[in-house]
Amino acid sequence: MCKPPFERLAPFIREYIFREKWRSLRPVQEAAVGALFDTTDNLLVAAGTASGKTEAVFFPLLSVLASSSGGKQGPRPTALCISPLKALINDQYERLTRMVRTEGGESPVRIWRWHGDVGADHKKQFTESPEGILLITPESLEALLLRYARRLDEFFGALFFIVIDEVHVFMGSDRGSQLLCQLARIENGVAARGFRRRRIGLSATLGDYGGAKKFLALGSGAPSALVIGGETKLAGRKISLALDAFNDSGVFYRALYRQCRDRRAIIFTNSRLEAEEIMAALRKLGKRLGEADIFHIHHGSVSAAQRGEAEATLKHGEGPVVAAATATLELGIDIGDLDRIIQIGPPWSVSAFVQRIGRSGRRSGRAEMYFALMQAEALTGSDFLGGDPRPAALPWDLLRTIAVLELYLGERWIEEPAEKPLPFSLLVHQILAALASLGEHRPEALERRILRFPPFAKISASDFHLLLRHLERCGMTGKTEEGGLILGLEGERIVNRHGFYSVFTGERQYRVLFEGNELGTINFAPAPMSVITVGGRYWQVDRVDGFRGEIAVSATGDSGSERIWRGRGGGIHRRIAQKMYALLAGGASADAFPYLSPSARASLDAGRAGAREWGLAGKALVPGAAGAGADAGVREFFLFPREGSAGTRTIDFFLRDGAVRQKCGILRSSLSENGIYFTVETRLGETAFRAALVRALRAFSVPETGVDAPYTDKYDYLLPRELLAKQYAANMLESEALGRLEKLLDVSAP
Repeated sequence: MCKPPFERLAPFIREYIFREKWRSLRPVQEAAVGALFDTTDNLLVAAGTASGKTEAVFFPLLSVLASSSGGKQGPRPTALCISPLKALINDQYERLTRMVRTEGGESPVRIWRWHGDVGADHKKQFTESPEGILLITPESLEALLLRYARRLDEFFGALFFIVIDEVHVFMGSDRGSQLLCQLARIENGVAARGFRRRRIGLSATLGDYGGAKKFLALGSGAPSALVIGGETKLAGRKISLALDAFNDSGVFYRALYRQCRDRRAIIFTNSRLEAEEIMAALRKLGKRLGEADIFHIHHGSVSAAQRGEAEATLKHGEGPVVAAATATLELGIDIGDLDRIIQIGPPWSVSAFVQRIGRSGRRSGRAEMYFALMQAEALTGSDFLGGDPRPAALPWDLLRTIAVLELYLGERWIEEPAEKPLPFSLLVHQILAALASLGEHRPEALERRILRFPPFAKISASDFHLLLRHLERCGMTGKTEEGGLILGLEGERIVNRHGFYSVFTGERQYRVLFEGNELGTINFAPAPMSVITVGGRYWQVDRVDGFRGEIAVSATGDSGSERIWRGRGGGIHRRIAQKMYALLAGGASADAFPYLSPSARASLDAGRAGAREWGLAGKALVPGAAGAGADAGVREFFLFPREGSAGTRTIDFFLRDGAVRQKCGILRSSLSENGIYFTVETRLGETAFRAALVRALRAFSVPETGVDAPYTDKYDYLLPRELLAKQYAANMLESEALGRLEKLLDVSAP
């Protein structure tokens, strides 16, 4: 007869449970004990925040490690726990250290952490005695794999478990693809390749578990992951929401101060600069009122000491405390019980909303979230009357926020991450990493080694060798007399930089050159033919040379309004865009959204009045002002495609095509700053322009070559032009959007 789950755990774990005064194991923990002991599957542990899923994984995992032995001559049993944030690792380290503490002072399983803020002595101790649980970020794991490539069998020869914390964060991201490559490199570097290294994923924010199960299984050779516990992140908690809209910054900051002055709260912003501005304004208000400074800042640019102080105060401090943060406090770090979450501006996604609101009400059972939106002006229905559409005046941020809330509250829908089919930039990184860590390779051997990694399943051998030849021409690689590939001087320069460990794009300085003379520097790579401002003047981007870090520009009389480069911002899913337009078209009255403040309700009503005036509910193309610009024959139109970011990029690509512009008489086209609609100027009337667009859409297909594609990933500047175009078409565009726009224009024709 099988023992009860509690009795199957190691004595020191049972001792910990008694010490913490737990009355029993929670359901997800009992289920995890049985699954880990009785099956050999990869496991996905999906349960709500504060449900005990961390203990559900580590109670049985620690029990297995403590009872196993690699023998004196072989490697000691280990587990690898990969987390997306240093703060998560620090939190897990403290929790696991408490779990393995015994009355005698001996730790049956050793716990290690490895990231940029951990001292060299601690890391050295692990390399001298590699056993137990290693908590690490993907970037630090990259550094370890590069530096100790010849010792992987010693480190991971008896690797029992690979735990991926917050697995949803890695899915569909460059870091997630890098992680899958790293796991494949570990597998290649150990002798016992038939040994089953079980993967365990932890997550609280998932709409459909199928994607996470597939991600865990990629390259593992194991059957489909087993889902333990099906609760969503907010299961069992009451949700309290409030959404406010402001058009006066003074009123905005005073309202924000009232929302948090006597509470324990996190204020989430969508940028680091915004977090800094919010904190500065709230501190100024508090000082003016003679109240204590309870405000902290937490994002990737502040020091580890400041982040640690904010985390400790949130977790252990008494009384009110407020931290302004980006995504760094979004994940599962234990920061105690929070009264309220405050969101400045619309959340990027439904997933981000669910993750953030889940930080509050962990013990009280009530999750509270307050949204504060700044608008350019107060809107009324009369602002939209008169036949002169101003789409920028519509309350797009308000619509986006309501859409996110209703998709979750009404449909329990959360975005499913999509993997990039052609990650050539990551392939460059892995080629350089292989040559740096393992030395000389024949091209065919390098192909066999790397193209087997799961992220590269759709990359052809011919494209791989095309990339190898290009890297050699760039000096990134070289060849020995025997034809073997080695790192070139330029490759060594890149690999030896600390920034090589990460695969996401960081800030990089580009010199802006006009006729060979430097005008200044910028820290982003704009798209070709876009317009940038340097030295108080507008310049057209002619060429971006990522290898040299240079941008060649030419003078332009264009004010830049239609092509000004505004960056890429966060993506938006097509379902959110569709929901925004459905809200704008009407249906449920504003009273159906009880979380709206009077000002937010008035703004929604005004936006709907404008949409009705323009007939936007049934139209994709809305006429603007006649005689736009100096030429009275120029007509202005607004195009509303109702697409997400990928579809909108594809339509932008279509509108910028030279042949399309000629057929449709397009003089200028620009995408709105919020990425929602297009402004197009043409010499054609509405009926002729609509018909020309439909004909052009039917004849157009997105080319894979011969395109000046912008840089979107870290090592794009090291790709040959044809692979850069192919990558952009596969990863960033959605050709189906063109067919949807054609039907939308046909259906909405007058």
